[in-house]
Amino acid sequence: MDSQLFKLFLQRYKKNLVLVVVASVLLNVLVFAGTAYMMLVYDSVLPSRSIPTLLGLFGMLIIVYAFQSVFDAIRSQALLEVANGVHNDLFESVHYATVTRPLRMGADHSDGLQFNRDLDSIHSFLAGQGPIALIDLPWVIAFMVVLFALHWWLGLTALLGTIIMSILAMYSNRRTQEGSRELANITGQRTAAALAEIRFAESALAMGMQERLVRRTGKWEDGFINVQTFLSRTAARLGGASKTFRMLLQSLILTVGALLVIDGKASGGVILASSVLSGRALAPVDQAIANWRGLVAARGGWKRLAQALVAFRRPPRREVSLARPSGELSLRELWVAPPGTQLFAVSGVSFALQPGQALGIIGPSAAGKTTLIKAILGIWKPQRGEVRLDGATLDQWDPETLGGFMGYVPQTVDLMDGTIGQNIARFDPDASSELIIAAAKAAGLHDLILSLPNGYETECSAGGVELSAGQRQRVGLARALYRDPFLLVLDEANSNLDMEGDVALANAVVGVRERGGIVIMITHRPATLGPTTHLAVLAGGRLTDFGERDAVLKKMGANADAKRDASGQRKGAIA
Repeated sequence: MDSQLFKLFLQRYKKNLVLVVVASVLLNVLVFAGTAYMMLVYDSVLPSRSIPTLLGLFGMLIIVYAFQSVFDAIRSQALLEVANGVHNDLFESVHYATVTRPLRMGADHSDGLQFNRDLDSIHSFLAGQGPIALIDLPWVIAFMVVLFALHWWLGLTALLGTIIMSILAMYSNRRTQEGSRELANITGQRTAAALAEIRFAESALAMGMQERLVRRTGKWEDGFINVQTFLSRTAARLGGASKTFRMLLQSLILTVGALLVIDGKASGGVILASSVLSGRALAPVDQAIANWRGLVAARGGWKRLAQALVAFRRPPRREVSLARPSGELSLRELWVAPPGTQLFAVSGVSFALQPGQALGIIGPSAAGKTTLIKAILGIWKPQRGEVRLDGATLDQWDPETLGGFMGYVPQTVDLMDGTIGQNIARFDPDASSELIIAAAKAAGLHDLILSLPNGYETECSAGGVELSAGQRQRVGLARALYRDPFLLVLDEANSNLDMEGDVALANAVVGVRERGGIVIMITHRPATLGPTTHLAVLAGGRLTDFGERDAVLKKMGANADAKRDASGQRKGAIA
């Protein structure tokens, strides 16, 4: 896939790349002008002592260098446009893969931003000197040919030097490739540990855990420093060796040239010309070694992104858009395992709900309640079975369109940077004041918002720390009710609500039912089951009971009485 993606971008940026190649050809051809100028000065101007000839040659050299500067600027700008274009073309797909990966693969030990760092490394490499070094590498052959033309001893000396430099480059690749992979892995784990410590900062301070957590997180620092030190030391040593050998080689070529002049086999101008040409021939190799770490990082990032773009491809937009759902919600033999695990948290659940019905889901902790509603919402994909809405599976809608028909209040309500109004409107750029206020009123939140210093324009930071837990939950309810969703899902949405909030939540559920919607709510508080019409009981991931609320509650009460009677009989027998 990475080769196919590479070919796609080669075709897309063909004009820019052709411009880069043409500019590189002209730049490298113009290098010979400086060499020719040296030879003419030493072999023609100095013996003739002609000042007009010297000035004429120098004037032409200025023009050549001016063109060189223009071509270099053109090449750099073309490469920068390619780098920016590749970044812009990949950004949305990479961002989609970043946010989708944990939903499909589960949480891991990285910070989840590896794909973003890979994209950054590709952009940095393309916008830097690395591609220029690779483009100039074939010109090493041309400079070698000219050196052989001047004298075969000069060409042979430069060739041997180039071979040694190439060996250094290959050795550098082998030494840094594995280290770069390890550094990327440790960087992700280190960042994830730091972010987790930041989220836990308040509890850590309150319970005297800060120093222990710092020591715990510090283990990643040791690994990071060790790998970073290894890579930096390797790059410094090999880069230093490369530069030193390059200077030594130029001196060696000067020496060889001097011997040829003494032997009468070359002119004085050949000495300087061969030194300049050998330096120019080795420059791309030297530059490639200096940028090798960036090349390795970009190449590794490109491979990971190519795989990610296939594994987490955004589904194509459907040509036929289904109408807003208004019918039955049905679950058929649903089996769901949380992402990254093979253990089913929901096993073979089936039931159906009609418009105007509200289902309460109850059961002990770890019964699979949250897993079930995440499958109903399409957040997690079921391993077996299906969820149908209006007779269609959820994947028959575009995710953005389907999400507009649903409202969801999770156990922990997170807000984004923005105003309360923007958070309620789900950051919809086309949101109207009427729709925002209607959602707030449906959640019983309108008067509370008006009491805030800036009303609906009150700014919230990420997490909404300016609001209490109950207020955030009420804002989450208003957000869920925005644009009157057909399906409203509440996962313990009353956990932080006071009596007024409970009343608002009950009214919201009744409001959705009255307009023909469906409500599913998880709760541990029996008092909140009043607005529900049906009840589902989960235990161990299985549906142990489902039916009308009163019938299920009556059955549960009878079972509880039977268990108490049986327990009393056992105690009597023991006595």
